Amino acid sequence: MEKQSTEVRGTSSIQWGNLEAWLRTQGQGFIQQILDEEVSVFLARSKSQRRTPISGGGYRTGYGKPRQLALSCGTITVRRPRVRDGRSDL
Repeated sequence: MEKQSTEVRGTSSIQWGNLEAWLRTQGQGFIQQILDEEVSVFLARSKSQRRTPISGGGYRTGYGKPRQLALSCGTITVRRPRVRDGRSDL
């Protein structure tokens, strides 16, 4: 009688925990990028770019307290950009 030369290995399973962690990380980066771009559009200049008379007023003042957002894949933390309006008539 011959012995089988192939072994039966365990079936592979999908690691959902890794996929959810990856989705949370990608979602956090995407939302943070959107918040930063929104401030750039509001100020009419990119970060670290000098202000011109045409670009209008306002200053970036760092980031506020980290905020947590609940998504279907878990909770993520984003930093809200802070902006101070430079107009003196307010």
